[in-house]
Amino acid sequence: MRAALLLVLAACGSPAAPAPSSPSSPPARDPVALTYFGVAGWQLEGAGRVILADPYFSRPIHDGGPISPDLEAIAARAPAKADLITIGHSHIDHLLDAPEVARRTGATLLGSLTTAMIGRASGLPEEQLITVKGGEDFAFDGFSVRVIPSLHSALDDKHVFGGALTEPPTLPMPSSDWPEGGTFAYLVRLAGHEILMLSTANFIERELEGLRPDIAIIGVGLRQEIYDYTCRLLHALGDPPRVYANHFDDWHAPPVDVPPDEDLLAFVAEVEACAPGTIVTIPRHFERMVVL
Repeated sequence: MRAALLLVLAACGSPAAPAPSSPSSPPARDPVALTYFGVAGWQLEGAGRVILADPYFSRPIHDGGPISPDLEAIAARAPAKADLITIGHSHIDHLLDAPEVARRTGATLLGSLTTAMIGRASGLPEEQLITVKGGEDFAFDGFSVRVIPSLHSALDDKHVFGGALTEPPTLPMPSSDWPEGGTFAYLVRLAGHEILMLSTANFIERELEGLRPDIAIIGVGLRQEIYDYTCRLLHALGDPPRVYANHFDDWHAPPVDVPPDEDLLAFVAEVEACAPGTIVTIPRHFERMVVL
């Protein structure tokens, strides 16, 4: 398959140089760089700005006891500076490390009320917390972020309900005490690009209709629980030119690049069948991919 040939390319090949702009041309795009941290974690860089999504470096052993961030892992992998951290939902594999990453980088942490409560319990000041409900469209210095109401993937054969914190927690706490807290997708507008961040394999179709991202980062795990997940999603987004798989590795284990498994290959085949013009990439951990 043509798309499968691109599965493990670390740096996306640059497309042909754009034609000279005209009054009817879309705004010029500058390069953006995407780096996959593993699980649902990403770094977006462009126009001098750094945006992180669900950064999770610790990969702790989940033995039922309280879990704390691995400060050495964070120091080794987190950037020195960032502007914003978006949190798709508040499960431990999305949020555990984010408050510490925000503290180290100076980034603002943006997410649900549950995310904000955990940020406060971790010692973040109010000026580094933004609480959202879904539907917000925020302008920041050099970029903007639209907060899109969404849904978590269908866990345990559709039998798990997310839940949320009603009061600030006492940290550390075991992984089972980290509730979903509400799920969001994000449309990041950066350097002339529109990048959709979907951190888990579910969505609300009407919330995505009319969006036309040129880059879509799509959760793939458990998508089989959702009716016609891949085709419905791609068509709602206008069949975006570039798709990156997300949340496909073992979140309990250290990040290791292995050949795509049967499920990932099936996802690539689904994209190719539904949107033949879309380029699919299965990213490698911590390799920087530049897109023009």
